[in-house]
Amino acid sequence: MAVKNSTTAHAKRSRKKAAASSSLIPKFMKNPKTTMALALLIIDSLLVSFIIAYVPYTKIDWDAHMSQVSGFLGGERDCKNLKGDTGPLVYPAGFLYVYSAIQYVTGGQVFPAQILFGILYIINLGIVLLIYVKTDVVLKQHQGRRLQQLLLKRQIVMMPLNQRIRNGFMISF
Repeated sequence: MAVKNSTTAHAKRSRKKAAASSSLIPKFMKNPKTTMALALLIIDSLLVSFIIAYVPYTKIDWDAHMSQVSGFLGGERDCKNLKGDTGPLVYPAGFLYVYSAIQYVTGGQVFPAQILFGILYIINLGIVLLIYVKTDVVLKQHQGRRLQQLLLKRQIVMMPLNQRIRNGFMISF
């Protein structure tokens, strides 16, 4: 009898272990905040891809940035003499280093720069959504756990809807 009970217990543990390991849904996906954040990240990635592919780019500052970087790479170090289509250089010197690297990576072309900035935007959004998912405290004055979860879900949904951030990365780079 003892052998049969231990065999049955062993069989139950084996079935539970097999069911847990064969689950297609990883442990982190069981959290609804994580699922929502991941879905929003995928949807926003598709939106960014659509914007890059189909929305015509309006050159706001790109040409000016590239001409300022070209002057800097040509040896000019006086910021008053670094000019572009929109006027003299108004950004700090670190801007020249960052955009010099961007010009090197993209060849100064708009389309590869849009792809680069789209990737940077998705990385930024992913980091912010990760912070939102990892935090349980939204507003300290609201003590109700359900209210906190509701507010956090609304904040997660609102994050990718913020067009100003997306436009900063995708349009006016």
